[in-house]
Amino acid sequence: MAEISGEEKTMNWTPLSDYLSTMDMVLLSVNLLLLLFSRPLLKRIFPESESQERFSRRLNVFRVANIIAVAVVISNAVMHPEGGTVVVTRTLGVLLAIYVGWLFFFILSRMIRRRWGHERKRGEETVFIETYNSRLLTLMVGVVISIMVLVAVIRILGYSSLLEAGGVLGVLGVMLALTQASWVPDLVSGLVILNSRLIEEGDIIQLGEDSSQIGMVFRTKVFFTEILHLVNNHRILIQNSKLRNMTVHNLSRFASAKGLREALSINVSYAVTEEEVSRLFLQVMELSKDNPDLPIENQYEVEIRATRGGDYAVEWTCFYYIKETRQVLKIRQLMLALLLKVAREQDISLQTPVLYQLESGEQLPVPPAPEAS
Repeated sequence: MAEISGEEKTMNWTPLSDYLSTMDMVLLSVNLLLLLFSRPLLKRIFPESESQERFSRRLNVFRVANIIAVAVVISNAVMHPEGGTVVVTRTLGVLLAIYVGWLFFFILSRMIRRRWGHERKRGEETVFIETYNSRLLTLMVGVVISIMVLVAVIRILGYSSLLEAGGVLGVLGVMLALTQASWVPDLVSGLVILNSRLIEEGDIIQLGEDSSQIGMVFRTKVFFTEILHLVNNHRILIQNSKLRNMTVHNLSRFASAKGLREALSINVSYAVTEEEVSRLFLQVMELSKDNPDLPIENQYEVEIRATRGGDYAVEWTCFYYIKETRQVLKIRQLMLALLLKVAREQDISLQTPVLYQLESGEQLPVPPAPEAS
């Protein structure tokens, strides 16, 4: 048997540095630093009010993107030192390019909102809300970054010639043209809403004529507006184009410095005098002063008016003012409870007869007999 020489027994391990160029070393160093300081870096980029679960998800995605970047650099250098590429490397490169573009867009849009946005209190939180200028600049930055990412993806996929790249761009252009009817109206309507300042983030609005459809504008996004429903405590997403066509009552925009004019109405019989009605409402307003949950503008005199008359009852309304519009539903409910309590104490009946219209041959409904105790 032939003897194996010592040189043949020794395995030649080539150092990784021999495969990596100077640019590869720089990219690896940057990605490792980003991976090491990812948590403090993202805490400075993303808002502090963000939930811990959402922040953890962003952090994991950021770290995965850095790991992908390291894998792309090493695999491209070791497996294909002469510049070749494989499907896996191209796929990782495409994902990395898209994520880097999104991250840069988020950082720049946040900087634009802080510079050209409008600072406002949304509940207990102070936020920077979108304005027409900030939204327009954000869209322009988004278009530029999208083009850069698209060009990078085309180059990564190997479409180097002008004809191949033009074919890809042509297909994307046709897709945008065919779908423009579904997104252009919402995009333009969002800009119109921001420019006209019809509603802003933090405003309390009522949708339509239904007084129970009250919510707070949480965010006006590119294609839709997000509203927090104050009655059922859930979120409503409305397309910007549909929101422009709706009747929206902005309860946060007062017609005078007094605040929002609220109405407390009752129906009483004609036997109840004006003095009794006035005494009822004034007692309710007096009790509301001692309730810390009723932030009513008591410095303004209330208005007590007869607002409607019917066959069996007359409607009386007490008008008062509030400025805490976010608590409008709670104020209405507590004021109604106070009204019922004072009405019982003053022995004023709020029950009114119900009119039945009988057709020929029809009889009145007979109430059920009370059960024997």
